[in-house]
Amino acid sequence: MPCFDVNTKLGTAMIVSLGRPVKVNNFLTTLNITLIANRNLKKKETCAEEAFKKISTTSSNKAAIDAYEKEMDSRYSNA
Repeated sequence: MPCFDVNTKLGTAMIVSLGRPVKVNNFLTTLNITLIANRNLKKKETCAEEAFKKISTTSSNKAAIDAYEKEMDSRYSNA
């Protein structure tokens, strides 16, 4: 699992709620926090996005397997 620093968490926030790097920096300005270069935010967004995809794929696969096993158990237990 990759190490998540503050910038990666901001990249995650961009994906989840804030949107573009400009919105992130506007939010940081409101909080009186030093801005982060848009290029760096996009890099971190890409890194976080890859982790999200990997985690969501694993989670979806597990849910599909669990649903299949549950369906098979119910079919054969009723027979």
